[in-house]
Amino acid sequence: MPKFVLCQTYVTDDHRRHVRSSSRWKPWTSPGPAGSLTVCVNARGKRGSMDSTLIAALIGAAGGGIATAAGGLLRTHSNARTAARLIYAELTRNSTAVAYYRRYGHWAAPAPSRTAWDDHGPLLARKRDSGIFEAVLRGYEALEAMPFITGDTVSEEAREDLARDAVQRLVRAITEIGEVARISKGQIRAWTSRLELVERSASPLEPALLRSSVVPLLLLERLTDQAPPQFVFRRAEVYVEEGRVVRNPDLASADDVKHVVFDARWGTDLNRLSTVARSTGHGPVGDPAVDEAYEGLVAASRFLREVFGREYVARPGEGPIAAVVHYDRNYNNAFWNGEVLVLGDGDDQIFTRFSKCVDIIGVEVWKGLGELSLIPYYGQTGALRNSICDVFGVLLKQYTLDQTVEQADWLLGAGLLAPGIHGDALRSLKDPGSAYDDAVLGTDPQPRTMEGYQHTERDNGGVHLNSGIPNHAFYLLAERLGGKAWERAGQLWWEALTSAELDEHVQFADFARLTASVALRLYGEGDEHRAVLDAWSAVGVLQ
Repeated sequence: MPKFVLCQTYVTDDHRRHVRSSSRWKPWTSPGPAGSLTVCVNARGKRGSMDSTLIAALIGAAGGGIATAAGGLLRTHSNARTAARLIYAELTRNSTAVAYYRRYGHWAAPAPSRTAWDDHGPLLARKRDSGIFEAVLRGYEALEAMPFITGDTVSEEAREDLARDAVQRLVRAITEIGEVARISKGQIRAWTSRLELVERSASPLEPALLRSSVVPLLLLERLTDQAPPQFVFRRAEVYVEEGRVVRNPDLASADDVKHVVFDARWGTDLNRLSTVARSTGHGPVGDPAVDEAYEGLVAASRFLREVFGREYVARPGEGPIAAVVHYDRNYNNAFWNGEVLVLGDGDDQIFTRFSKCVDIIGVEVWKGLGELSLIPYYGQTGALRNSICDVFGVLLKQYTLDQTVEQADWLLGAGLLAPGIHGDALRSLKDPGSAYDDAVLGTDPQPRTMEGYQHTERDNGGVHLNSGIPNHAFYLLAERLGGKAWERAGQLWWEALTSAELDEHVQFADFARLTASVALRLYGEGDEHRAVLDAWSAVGVLQ
């Protein structure tokens, strides 16, 4: 008696894999029509049935590899648990490459294998729960999409969204097939946590050098095992939308976020950021740029609160104080864009990480103060604005290190210059014009007195150049008063900055008169008042 089976014939479109099917009983050996694929199920000689939608998904998504093997393999004695274990092992082995990409940002593996799926997918399809079959199939599709997602053909903006979607599919596949295989929940979670890693640690090599990596998956697995447990994906408590830092209305914890560091993942779009690397309530993550930026924000807030009584982060209706790291590649700068502090990684040829310098963080964060934002950033007014930020950035460093005037180096950005660059820092308040003298950077052009004031259209009218003059006046005042610079000299500058008499047209001489007036009000005609007058006089600013 011949064996009869239920055969489904599918005519497929090679490009879109649309499927049309027809069912009929016929002998096992009967071939399908030309241009079609035929799968015959239930080869045991009795009538049987299978959900045609399930088989359509099988052929439409996976192609003919499964179809040609299906009939013979379904006659094996393998059970669902054994098949599930083999598929689970293959999924997790392939997912090592995904975990490595999520940590280091580049794809260093060949196209994922699907041998176990080709061999055992049909057996899994016999289970009544078609949801498991569909989930695992989607997982393999996500795996095969990863090399495309990580390639150069996908834009930086779209890459993370696509990768996150693929990871979610893969996590679901591993979870569901792992349960069928009776893998412990702890082991399943260990694998899915690796896949959910989204915050990268520093790679020991440049990503460009690793694009054509020959590192085997076994070694990649060892590397991904080293990822700190804090590097797990979580819903963003805050995010940047259209350039504004906003709290996630779906998460109650968003209200508790006072400081947040976003990872730009070497992109440059500051209008949309959702990769939160570290925020209030979370410990160090092991990425130096992230942890330095976060601690710098906290230090700036603490300094402002404890020294000047200003709760900078308590801005009604506003988001938390935020920084962005890993902005662009080899980016040699830091800036405040009106909403977030952006810190470049440097190129290690001229500059190192800007997040290393808490004073740099302080300088840029201070630009967000309401009083300073009203001062035009051009000419002498802009130079004064720059100087005030420099002063408070240096004071932040001194306060953090608990240094006296004599102990402090009075350098802004000490340690920022890369090895081989001849210089000490970006600027010196103690001796403007001496911060660096290098073949690449040139000579520090800052003047220390009004005799060297530069009238120029460059640099926004010399805002970085001429700021050396009021910078030096502050140093002379602090040196004269001694002790901790933030206790008296810093208080005088702060009172002048927050005075109702400060207007948007303020020049050096205006600010000099204002600081002298504040000294007289706070201390009377004593050492402080005389020291302010002498400091401004020494740099040639008339009062």
